[in-house]
Amino acid sequence: MRKSIFILLLALVCATAVAQENSVTPTEKEVREYPFLLIDSPAKLSTMRQADENMLSLYRMAIRGVNSALPYRWSALIQAGVSGFVLIPFSHEEGHRSILTYNNIGSVSRPYFNKAGAAYVQGVTDATLVALRDNHLPQFLRMHTAGLESDYATLLRENSLMTFGGESLDVLWVEYMMRKVALVGYYAWGLFKADIGIKEEADELRRDIVGHDIYGAVRHMHRPTAEYQRYVNYGDLTGEERKFVRRVGWLSLLNLVDPSLFTKTGFSLKNGDRINFALGYSMAPFGDFIDQHFWWATRSFNTHFYVREYGNKTRWFPALGAEISDMKLGSRLAVAAAIHGWQQPEMLSFTSKEGRFGGAVELMGKFMLNRDISRFGISADLGITAKSEGFLLEYMAMERHLGVRFGTSLWF
Repeated sequence: MRKSIFILLLALVCATAVAQENSVTPTEKEVREYPFLLIDSPAKLSTMRQADENMLSLYRMAIRGVNSALPYRWSALIQAGVSGFVLIPFSHEEGHRSILTYNNIGSVSRPYFNKAGAAYVQGVTDATLVALRDNHLPQFLRMHTAGLESDYATLLRENSLMTFGGESLDVLWVEYMMRKVALVGYYAWGLFKADIGIKEEADELRRDIVGHDIYGAVRHMHRPTAEYQRYVNYGDLTGEERKFVRRVGWLSLLNLVDPSLFTKTGFSLKNGDRINFALGYSMAPFGDFIDQHFWWATRSFNTHFYVREYGNKTRWFPALGAEISDMKLGSRLAVAAAIHGWQQPEMLSFTSKEGRFGGAVELMGKFMLNRDISRFGISADLGITAKSEGFLLEYMAMERHLGVRFGTSLWF
C-alpha cells in the first residue's frame, strides 16, 4: 500500500476529528472486553483472524491509555498516525502473509513503508508463485486480495464494537475512518488509470509478492495461463480487464454508505433497542461481493446479520449470515454463535456459471475465571468451527474444514 495515500488520509482525518470533537467526546471509564485469540485453526504461525483480532485489542487498550492522558484532539492526531503508518499496513500485509503460510510457503512480512512508499511481503521466488497459480488458482488469487479482505473484516469488527457499545467512538472512530477511506481509495485507484509507480527489484526475493493487489488479481482472473507477471500496471491490462477494474472501483463506493463513518453508531427504537446498517464491498478469490449489513442491539444479546451477493465474471450468487454475541448463560458463561450460508461459483471459478451451495457454523463459549469483573476480569475462551467448501472472510481453509479456537478475554 502506498505511503502517499496515508499522508493525505492523515491530513483529512485529523481535520475531521477536530471538527467532530463535540460528537466524539471521551467517555467515562467503564469495563471493556479485550479478546485475544491464542490458537486458531489451522495452527500455523498466525491466521488472518488471529492477527486482526489481537491487533485490534492491543490498539484499543493503548488508545484508552492515551485518551486518559491527553486531550482528545491530540489523541486523535496520534490515532491517525498509528492507524495510517502502523495498524493498516500491519493488518494488510499480514493478510497477504497468512495465505502464503497456509499454503506452506515461507515469506517475510515488512509492514512498514520503504523508500518506494510501499509495505511489502517478500522472500518468495517467481517459481514458487507460478506453482501456486498453476496448482491452486483460488489460493493464488486470494493471496492478491487477502490484504483488502483483512481490512474489510477489521472494519466489520470495529463497526460491531461501536454499534453494540463494546467500544467508544473516541477510541475507534479515527481508526475506522482511516481504514474505510484507505480501503475505498485502493479499490478506486483504477478509476484514475494510475500505475503503482514502483520499479521491479532485480532480486526477486526483495520484490513484493503481488505488486498492485487489484491489477494483479484481475489480470490473473482473466488470464490465469498467461506469462507470469508479478508487478502489473494499468497499461498491462486488456480492455476487458480494465472494465472489471472499473467495476471494482465504482462498487467500492458502496462502502461509504455507512452511518458509523459519520459518527452515527445506531438508531434508537422506542423499546430501548438500537439498530444500525451499512453497505459493503470487497473482492473474493473468484471475483467480488456486495454486502448489506444490519446490527440489532438488545438488552439480552447483540445480533449482526448480512445479505451478500457474490459475483464472478458471469453472474451473481446469493448468500446470508447471522451472528449472535454476548448471550449470557448464567453468571460466568457467555456464548457467541454464527451461521453462514452461500452459493458460490463451482470450484471457486471466475468463469463458471454453475453455483454450489455451502455454509459454516461457529460457536464460542467464554467462561469467566473470576466472578467480579468490576475492576478486572479474565476468561477462558473455547470455540469450534465447521464449514463446507467455499470462501468465508478470515477463514484460511477454502475446502471443508473442522477446527477449534482457543483464547482469552480481559475485562477492565
